[in-house]
Amino acid sequence: MIRKKIALLSVVALAVSMLSACGDNTSGNNADNSVGNTVVSEADNDAGNTTDNSEDNTSGNDADYVYIRELNADDYVTLGEYKGIELNETPPVVSDDDVDQYINTYVLSSQATIEPVEDRTDVREGDTVNIDYAGYRDGVAFSGGTAQGYDLTIGSGTFIPGFEDGLIGSNVGDTVSLDLTFPENYSNTDLAGAAVVFEVKINSISVTKLPELTDELVQELDIGDCSTVEELRTYMYDYLYSSAESSYKSTLRNDITKAVMDNCTFKEELPGKLIDRYYDALIEDMSETASYYGMDLTTYIQNAYNMDEETYTGIVRGNAQNMAEQYIMFQAIADMEGLNMTDEEINTASEEWASDYGFESVDALLDQIDKESLGEYFMAEKVVEFLLENAVINTN
Repeated sequence: MIRKKIALLSVVALAVSMLSACGDNTSGNNADNSVGNTVVSEADNDAGNTTDNSEDNTSGNDADYVYIRELNADDYVTLGEYKGIELNETPPVVSDDDVDQYINTYVLSSQATIEPVEDRTDVREGDTVNIDYAGYRDGVAFSGGTAQGYDLTIGSGTFIPGFEDGLIGSNVGDTVSLDLTFPENYSNTDLAGAAVVFEVKINSISVTKLPELTDELVQELDIGDCSTVEELRTYMYDYLYSSAESSYKSTLRNDITKAVMDNCTFKEELPGKLIDRYYDALIEDMSETASYYGMDLTTYIQNAYNMDEETYTGIVRGNAQNMAEQYIMFQAIADMEGLNMTDEEINTASEEWASDYGFESVDALLDQIDKESLGEYFMAEKVVEFLLENAVINTN
């Protein structure tokens, strides 16, 4: 099994985000909501506590892998301009409305009550409607398109485009006919792009009522050490600003890397065993994500990206190539600017990592990540910081 994933996290995340643009159709586990749940419960997902239950899908093996420092980077890349790169970036900002929305969505919603609507019969945005529905394709009911007594919140985006909007303005007791078309990239390929008709009966309407945010409620929720509304708002502001700042720094790092990469010329084919190392790390990362959702990799790829495994792995191979080129570029700059990590620097950084990620010792960390990969990662970090220090960053 591959033991290098943590050392590649920042680049793996970048490469996986490229795939995410294809669209994630998984359901049942909302990744976005997990951030809010972490804050509210103050759960600490230990990044160092990794378990590897995935199958070995590696294309190489540890003994055959090639590491950057075994290569002469100048043999593979001609550097272009990398100092004075100009970036236009938007600095992190968190407004009072952001704080209010976050508290409503991730704090007060857990205390919300559902109340029937009795003073009107028409469906409005934000209502939860109880419906019976049946979907037909060419006059024949299709599998999975029928339900009774289903609670649907209008505006949630739970159903295909046009379904929820098509119910707005209808009244309790109405049966609405909706002529719709499934998206072309719909996860069920049998229905992708298909024209269908939904017959929907509206049984009742209810609304979600959030409780009033009071000092007493804050004390009951036991979030952080907050005992007042003002303390809770400050706590949430600090959390949101920290997240926004982290995202801002990540954007800076990605943008400077891309800008410098665009100025480079790669001279010859990179070693296959170097690319294999990054490819295997990416595949293992996605395999663990699939396992989290209770799926094998093939099923997850179909559900999350609506593609077959061969297509997906082809994209991953391209991302691995890009990662290898990035690290070659970083190494060339490190050589040029005297930024290579000393053993002392690697040891110090490893100790910080072991502490930050909850390992008992550096040895425990190195049981999960080999020192060569750590050295590469720390070198890349050092180079990116150098590039940013020498960049011109215009904030909007």
